[in-house]
Amino acid sequence: MDPSQLIYRELIAPVEERMKRTIARIVRDPDDAADTLQDALSSIWKNLKKIHLHPNPQAYILGICINSSYDTLRKRSRRSEREVALEHTHDLPSTQGWPDAHAIEREREREILAAVASLPPKQAQAVFLRLVEGESFQAIARVIGCREETARSHVSKGKAVLAEALASLL
Repeated sequence: MDPSQLIYRELIAPVEERMKRTIARIVRDPDDAADTLQDALSSIWKNLKKIHLHPNPQAYILGICINSSYDTLRKRSRRSEREVALEHTHDLPSTQGWPDAHAIEREREREILAAVASLPPKQAQAVFLRLVEGESFQAIARVIGCREETARSHVSKGKAVLAEALASLL
C-alpha cells in the first residue's frame, strides 16, 4: 500500500467527516469550505511528524482544521474590506432597497464569525469548540494543548471579549 494511502486510512479517514463539518460550520460557504479543507490537508501533511508524536492525533488534526478555517475568515474579511473600500470610491446612491431578513441574518452570522476569528487563536479555538461543538473543557484542553484550567480560562476570556464586541448586534 502507498504510504500516503496508509496515512489517509489511519489519520484522516476516522475524522474526515468531522473535519468537513467543523470547517463548514466556521466558514459557512461551500466553496471556501472546500478550499479550506485542502489547506488543512496540506498543513496536516506538512506536520505529520508532530501529529504522530501528539498524544491525541485526531485532536491535533481538528485543531489544524479550526485554524485553517479562521485563516479563511480573516482572508475573506480582508477581501471584503477591500471591496467595501472600492464601493466607497463612487458617490452614487444605492438603487437597492432594504435587505431582506435572510440577508440581515447572514450578515449577523458573518459578524459573529469575524468576531470569533479576531480572538487570539487559542481563545478562538476554545470558544468555538465549547459554544458551537459543545466539547468538554477536557477535550478542548487536548485539542489546543493545554491544561483543563487553561482551556476554561480561554473560553471565559473569549466569551467576555465576544460579549463586548457583539453588544452592538443586539
